[in-house]
Amino acid sequence: MRSRNIAWIIWHDKLLSRFSTILPDSADTRQVLRLTLTGQYETNVITKSFAVLVPGENRGKQILINTHTDGPNDIEENGAIALLTVLHAIKHDNLKFKNTLVFGFVSGHFQIPQSGIEGRQATLRFLRDLSMYETSQHLEMKKALGLTVEHLGGLDYVDSQKENKLIATELYDPLYVYASTKENRDLVLKSLSGTNVSGRYQILKPRKNAYFGEGQPLYQDGWPTISFIGMPLALCQMASPITEPDIQSMFDQTKLIFQILVASDHQF
Repeated sequence: MRSRNIAWIIWHDKLLSRFSTILPDSADTRQVLRLTLTGQYETNVITKSFAVLVPGENRGKQILINTHTDGPNDIEENGAIALLTVLHAIKHDNLKFKNTLVFGFVSGHFQIPQSGIEGRQATLRFLRDLSMYETSQHLEMKKALGLTVEHLGGLDYVDSQKENKLIATELYDPLYVYASTKENRDLVLKSLSGTNVSGRYQILKPRKNAYFGEGQPLYQDGWPTISFIGMPLALCQMASPITEPDIQSMFDQTKLIFQILVASDHQF
């Protein structure tokens, strides 16, 4: 699956040279190789959410970047790859931030009855656990920004009643961006205008009971929010070619999100 290939390249680039030993010594770059990884499924496995903390100069103010880690296909669950990519860039370039960054990888998006609280998104439980941890460490964090990333690189499809299937339109599916304040909206618009990004973007004003995705608990908990979330027709389908993200679009969107993170650190 394409999105998993990206993660593999990012985090295991040191192993890529080993593939040179199995590649054919041929100038024909069109030759196709198949790599088979064997494994087995496990059922009823307990999963856990986790956080990555990047200390900033101001230990009392935080930017929370969150996503969910589970889903039925590559688009539904690729937010974690974007967060890992951002973390890789921070480490590789030894970047320093004014605010403390908390990256939240939240399990249970598709098991809200188990993972959510009072029927709300799984991030609410993550926020509760994070608050308990901060209290135990005698930390009192001010909420600078909640930045949510979900469903990147989607392509646009239409539901054909005649052919009884989804048909590609050769367009990018809109990426919706919830911006809870005027400052956040202006920040998104400025970043979009100054960046060469593929895709279509629609900025939405959030409401507490009409906020799609794992950014909702942040907004309901009083965080200023910017939430990226695609809503393609194939979003919840089982994995197939139509659920594979467009890699260039996914990369551009991840770069945009990273730029917004850096800009927000200077602004808030």
